[in-house]
Amino acid sequence: MKKFENYRSVFIEEFSKIQDIIGPSYLYDPIKYFVNSPGKRLRPIIVLFLGDLFNNNVKDSKNGALGVELLHSFTLVHDDIMDEDDLRHNVTTIHKKWDNAHAVLSGDGLGALGPLYIGKIQKNTLKILIRYNEVILEICEGQAYDMEFENRNDITVKDYLKMSQKKTGSLFELCFEIPSLISEKYSNYVNELKNLGRNLGVIFQIQDDVLELLLDDNQMGKGTLSDITRHKKTILNCIAYEKDSKAWHVFRKSISNLDNNKKKRAILEFFEKNSIKFEAINILNKHVSKCDKIVLNLPKEIQKGLNELIDYIVKRKK
Repeated sequence: MKKFENYRSVFIEEFSKIQDIIGPSYLYDPIKYFVNSPGKRLRPIIVLFLGDLFNNNVKDSKNGALGVELLHSFTLVHDDIMDEDDLRHNVTTIHKKWDNAHAVLSGDGLGALGPLYIGKIQKNTLKILIRYNEVILEICEGQAYDMEFENRNDITVKDYLKMSQKKTGSLFELCFEIPSLISEKYSNYVNELKNLGRNLGVIFQIQDDVLELLLDDNQMGKGTLSDITRHKKTILNCIAYEKDSKAWHVFRKSISNLDNNKKKRAILEFFEKNSIKFEAINILNKHVSKCDKIVLNLPKEIQKGLNELIDYIVKRKK
């Protein structure tokens, strides 16, 4: 754990340099506010850790880490607007602190900064930059599915996994792909590493669904009721629908007049009573097993490090 926190500290030191950008406050004040806010910084940690594991150029690793976190930040600012969330990392969201116009523009600015750092990578620059932009589009597709699913009651686990692979898995995939493309030694394993990253992204999304139901806003560091308010399709309610769509429909109707906190407690009780949370964990564990199998087919000298990284992600508590 301490090892990964060290990578987090290294990244934050680099990320904080964005505070030195000079320009219109309307654009840069919200950007600097968001960059300065706390966060897991998991995606850049992955890039930096794998960069060391693969003996990559340190500057290339840092630029890759900055690129992926700026892309992630750009999506979060816009997601907060769409989901009408008021809290992110226990800090007021940009659209709440300022307004939607500031949030849209600063989100665009964060999105524009990312490719500037990716373009500084010396190895396979064009290939990485093209993949970076492909992932932006894929994340947007995942978010589009997420928004569309709000108005449908027939979303299956298969639908959910497709959405998660795009919305969350694609960026995790990129975090594994960039170090492999920078590497002199492991670039031949890029497909296996991409697959590993995408599976970890799905694991991360399933974890989020479960944790948001179990934890409150302060523990989670963000709003945990918007999924209920907006009828978001989580792994849990997709399982509930597939398991017994009639019972799920009747239950949802029975709690429709409750306030969101009471709904959340009732939904958790329903999921536990019907073993739905247990089934969600089983799906998560199947993806962990996929990751373990992928690692076994990679060079032995990097297997221990990859297993440490998987363990760090899988055992997170928020």
